[in-house]
Amino acid sequence: MKTLRTLLAVIALASTLAAAPVEVLPPDLRGGVQPQVAVAPSGRIHVVFGKDNAIFHTTSPDGRTFSPPVKVSELEKLALRMRRGPRVSATDKLVLVTAISHPDGTLHAWTSANTGGTWKESAPLNTAAKSAREGLHAMAGDGRGLVAVAWLDLRDKGTELWSRVPRDGGATWGAETRVYASPDGHICECCHPSLATGPKGEIAALWRNWLGGSRDMWLAVSRDGGKTFAGAQKLGVGTWKLNGCPMDGGAVAFAGDGQPLAVWRREKTIFASATPTGEDRLSDFGLQPVTQAGSRGVVTVWEERGGLMLKRGEAAPAQLSASGRAAALAAMPDGGAVTAWETPDGAIKVDFIR
Repeated sequence: MKTLRTLLAVIALASTLAAAPVEVLPPDLRGGVQPQVAVAPSGRIHVVFGKDNAIFHTTSPDGRTFSPPVKVSELEKLALRMRRGPRVSATDKLVLVTAISHPDGTLHAWTSANTGGTWKESAPLNTAAKSAREGLHAMAGDGRGLVAVAWLDLRDKGTELWSRVPRDGGATWGAETRVYASPDGHICECCHPSLATGPKGEIAALWRNWLGGSRDMWLAVSRDGGKTFAGAQKLGVGTWKLNGCPMDGGAVAFAGDGQPLAVWRREKTIFASATPTGEDRLSDFGLQPVTQAGSRGVVTVWEERGGLMLKRGEAAPAQLSASGRAAALAAMPDGGAVTAWETPDGAIKVDFIR
């Protein structure tokens, strides 16, 4: 009997590993781009993406069957591509979606109380007119009501990082907070910021700075619910002198002990950092890394040579997909992760990383 149980377990594991990624777009929405994914505490998966000027949402209870996408809204010249696009966060009661219009420079927000069936727009998240017109922003939530949004802001002379935080999943919002302003007058103008929420309500912000001609990654953490972000620090021991913008802002997540973990790019090398001065080399040919941390370990995905690479815990990197780009990750309640990405032929695919 023990041998039979072992055999059945092996067969089940093989079936899980062999399961093909799921395509979430119907034929009429092929060409959707910049998917983002969030998971509610119940395990329900939410995916948003953009197509032309429209924002769409689809959801699944199991990651294998997705609902027909529903249009959340449409914006004039929706900020899309190169990590621009809609963002999503979810509790079991409320789904929050954000996106930016280039012409009006507004960070728009919508909520749904019926799992994405209908949507209601709230007031703009940036109160300074046209200050979010660069179109780059980030959002993170803990699934229990804490959400943080950050964006590149142009209300003053140079690009700064600003943030805003609600405590109820996005139904009401607190005041705006300046996360960081560079003493050289601006941070990197075209690299997306990244956010993560921690186990004790911490909020980590990651961005590419501009100091003395260097475009290095910097990290700051808020431990008071987003009111202040303290101790901004450069990541890594090297520096990247660059008269241009790499349009690559890395990603940040929290380990179970509350330690922020970052992945980021310097030139063509992808690094992981568990401390400000640490830099573990992951790839010499990588772009656009994303990461998540769960009870099963840290998961990192990045673009490399036209495909997607995956690193789980201490295992060596392996190919996730032979072709793909713009990957997104979210932690699952079982300790694994779910990932979504776009393909060159216009599909959006979703798969589990156990």
